[in-house]
Amino acid sequence: MLKRLFAALALSLLLISPAHAARPLPKPQLLAVYFYADWCPNCQILSVQLGDARLDGMLDQKPVLFVKLNLTDKASIHQSILLASQLGIADFVQAQGSKTGYIALLDAATKKELTRFDRNSMAGDIRGAIETELAKKQPK
Repeated sequence: MLKRLFAALALSLLLISPAHAARPLPKPQLLAVYFYADWCPNCQILSVQLGDARLDGMLDQKPVLFVKLNLTDKASIHQSILLASQLGIADFVQAQGSKTGYIALLDAATKKELTRFDRNSMAGDIRGAIETELAKKQPK
C-alpha cells in the first residue's frame, strides 16, 4: 500500500514539474487510417503486415497517428464516424463508403491521401512508404 502511494506521489510530481509542463505535445504529421471490420478477410491479412511494419520500423515512436475505423457493426461504425469527424476527415471517410481492408495514408495537415495499402502490401512496403513520407516533411 505504501509503495503504491509513493508511486502515485512520484508520478504526480513528475506530471506537474516545470520541465514536463514546458514540453509541447507532439502533433502527427501523417494519419494512417485503417478501414477495418472483423468479418473482412483482407483485414486479417493486412493486420499482420501493419503490425510487423509498426514494430520493425518503430513507427509508433514517430509522428504517425494510427487510426482504426471499425466498420464491423452499427455501434462501431457510429463511433468510427464520430472519431473521423473529430479528426477532420469525415468527408474523406464518407467518400470511401463501406469498403474495408485497406489503409489510407493521409497528410495530417491537409487531409489529402498520399498512398494506400491493401492485402498485397508487405510490412516493408508499408514501413518504407511511411518513412519516405515522413522524410519529405523534415526541414532541409
